[in-house]
Amino acid sequence: MNLTKLGISRLLKTSLLVWLGTAAASISTLAIAAEVGVIEEIVVTAQKREQSLQEVAASISALTAQDLEFKGLKDLRDLQFAVPSLHFKEGIGEPSISIRGVGAFATQPGVATSLGGVYQTRSTTAQLYQLDMQRVEVLRGPQGTLYGRNSNGGVVNFIPAAPTEDFEALLRAGYAEFDEYNVQGVVSGPISEGVRYRIAADHRESDEGWVENLNPGGEDLMEGRYSNVRAQLDVDFAESLYANLIFARSTLEGPLDHFSAMTENKDLLGSPATDTQAGPDAVFSTEPHEIYANTENDSDRTYQLLGLTLEWDLEWGTIKSITAYQEYEDLFIADRDQTALSIYDTDDDSKTESFTQEINVLGGNETFNWVVGAFFLEEDYERHLMFDILSPALSIPVPARLDFNQSKFETESISIFADGTVDVTDRARVSLGLRYNEDDIDEYHQNNLIILPGTPFEAVVPVCDKSESETWDSTTGRVVFQYDVHDAGNVYVSYSTGFKAGGVVGFECTAPYNPEEIDSYEVGYKATFHEGRTSVSAAVFYYDYTDFQVFQVTDTATTTVNADEADIQGFEFEANSLLNDKWSISFGLTLLDAEFGNFNSLDSMFPALGSQNVKGNPLPFAPKTSVNLGVSFTSAAPWGGTLFLSADGAYRSRTQFREFDEDLDSQSSYTVFNLNAVWESDDGRWQTRLFAKNATDEEYRVFTYAAAASGNRAGSWGIPRQAGVEVTRRFGQN
Repeated sequence: MNLTKLGISRLLKTSLLVWLGTAAASISTLAIAAEVGVIEEIVVTAQKREQSLQEVAASISALTAQDLEFKGLKDLRDLQFAVPSLHFKEGIGEPSISIRGVGAFATQPGVATSLGGVYQTRSTTAQLYQLDMQRVEVLRGPQGTLYGRNSNGGVVNFIPAAPTEDFEALLRAGYAEFDEYNVQGVVSGPISEGVRYRIAADHRESDEGWVENLNPGGEDLMEGRYSNVRAQLDVDFAESLYANLIFARSTLEGPLDHFSAMTENKDLLGSPATDTQAGPDAVFSTEPHEIYANTENDSDRTYQLLGLTLEWDLEWGTIKSITAYQEYEDLFIADRDQTALSIYDTDDDSKTESFTQEINVLGGNETFNWVVGAFFLEEDYERHLMFDILSPALSIPVPARLDFNQSKFETESISIFADGTVDVTDRARVSLGLRYNEDDIDEYHQNNLIILPGTPFEAVVPVCDKSESETWDSTTGRVVFQYDVHDAGNVYVSYSTGFKAGGVVGFECTAPYNPEEIDSYEVGYKATFHEGRTSVSAAVFYYDYTDFQVFQVTDTATTTVNADEADIQGFEFEANSLLNDKWSISFGLTLLDAEFGNFNSLDSMFPALGSQNVKGNPLPFAPKTSVNLGVSFTSAAPWGGTLFLSADGAYRSRTQFREFDEDLDSQSSYTVFNLNAVWESDDGRWQTRLFAKNATDEEYRVFTYAAAASGNRAGSWGIPRQAGVEVTRRFGQN
């Protein structure tokens, strides 16, 4: 591991100075503050059992309900600026998460997500259900033992608030720029002895899009409606038997996806490679938050979950069962040419149905804790993508349609796993884990070129008629040694492995691509100081990343292949400190060096260069430097109640989106600031929050790709500044 490439010595000096400054500030204020609290212990379930966050021998961040509420962290767009190494991509209707440069591919997650312990099978559902959360846990690094498939980059666990023993409720209403309003309601309490419920619902609607459509009379983009509802029922059948039934439904409607031209290259737009009639006369905009869209743009997504969790506590341990059925429907319609002309449109319709069953058996004592389990997944996925060529292009002289129909993609995945931690001394622990996974896929797709010359005659030219059946198996595991260097601090050394599932891309006519695999080596340190007022964690890591999945561009077509390898190494540092009874700070730093191994690819922006070996180029969505810094102030308000003020900044260095290490394919360094002011009444019943997201109105790209069909670059922008207010009324609290 070549740590000098990261400038580790420089990083350690910087981190040490930050830490010493934090520590000095803490010590100096202790003599002044009459009474200073401690950082509240956060209990997480990331390793299938309850543990203190600081005791987990892994890189993990946890955001509490108060963090989420007081700072307005409502979805992954917000969360990415609060967690080190986390990146959220929005592009072409496929949002996804990356951690440490490892992320999704072809809708297969690279970072696993779960809602209340229910595994999400597709990356596209991760943005839809952030409502009434008790906690969000983010595990960094491959989690191949306890989570298995598609956890190469890590895991994001969304833990919803649970039904309560006593009645409580809230009503929240808010308004923000872009004519956005939202209402939310939560009600929770007992039905009878041993039976509790919780219902949460919200609706958010934006009537003014933040991407302006420059076509006269055209509808702006990024306006529409989000609705969410979640209902839970807890039942204590006996003192040792507990059940949780959950139903969730999320919908999204409106032109809530966008991608516009990012670079101006009209010569390519009219080149023989793309063969369009647009050429130098094409009208389009490369300015942020502007687009020319003269045909329909729309999204219509519905996610539903029905899950049942059973826990049976026995004298020797606990048996836990998680059963779930999920359904996700996604319709995405877009004007794809980014010009004022009608050249290309797409209509992308997909549906996913999945059934999952997980069994965990947990046990242990003061010196040995263990879990064994099994996981089963059955998923049916189908996708119909229509690429309409409205003007002569791609050597097709008449209007036509490329029709890609992946009518069957069935997946069956079975795995078994075991993990245990043993205390070898009163200060040293060793953890061992192993998981075996087998994936079977059965797929069929048929692609046609449909020519519509303006007569009743319709010519259908078969392009691909292909079926695939494939079986992959893998064995992943982990070995961790952890040692308590003092009563409130520990170091750990870990080796862990992970894999991401392979698959078939329906708009290609190629062989299946293989799973990815990662070998991860990590050394970490965690500690609390100043009687619990300051917590720190740090980690150095190295990934040996093989069979990296990537699209390879040839002319105007893509082919999915596995690159030989990629190398990722980095350093992370987190600190939280209560400086006194009013001030607190949080700090996060990531240095990352993530680059391709041997891989040859053709850049459609510069086809004359031929096939290029991109070895040494940075991986997409892996900025070299990421910094999070937050400052919070809490005080009694002069007019009564409590005032909470926070300012949070997130810096990201240049971020590449393609493999060719070109500035035009990337976002240069940028910083996003979020401001919040919360007032809460003395009895906790009233709360008002004023906020400004992206307060300095930073313009930054979140995604860029090579639009091979139009010979240009297109992509998506982050949301501009948005200020607003929320008012909350709580009921049933003492």
